[in-house]
Amino acid sequence: MMILITGDFNSHSPLWGCTKLDRQGKMVEDILTKHNLCILNDISSTYIHPATGSSSAIDLSICSPDIFLDMQWKTLDDLCGSDHYPISISYGSIETSSAIPIWKLRKADWPSFSNEASELLDYYNPDISLDEFSEKLITIAKNNIPKTNSPFVSTTQSGLMMSCKEAINKKETLKES
Repeated sequence: MMILITGDFNSHSPLWGCTKLDRQGKMVEDILTKHNLCILNDISSTYIHPATGSSSAIDLSICSPDIFLDMQWKTLDDLCGSDHYPISISYGSIETSSAIPIWKLRKADWPSFSNEASELLDYYNPDISLDEFSEKLITIAKNNIPKTNSPFVSTTQSGLMMSCKEAINKKETLKES
């Protein structure tokens, strides 16, 4: 199950770029650990205090590990009249022609995978190379786990991405004039 949670958590932790750990930050860290979630934030500031000009990272973007490596996270430079920096999050690549197929683990034939692995992999053989072991394991996976043709990108998601890109381009055009 893919999960993406974003918001102003008003919590501080060195994990996402703050200089201190507060009670709310500790609670968020505990939730991340307990539910095996990943923080997308780098150490960039997401908030600037209007009175003092000090900055911190209190806006968090959290996701499940199955999509973490496919997510790109960054703050945008223009505050757009707010005291929070806009955050841009993108998932994978819009170009599906170069898409890498994804294993459909929920549709795997695990009993056959296990039987084939027991027959073909000699777990106790110290002479087998890592490359040879890996090749056999990948072959077993190909025989028992189907793959997608391309990563999932819904038309709603694609439409939203295009709308966001158009809005950003309009803002950049207005900024230049």
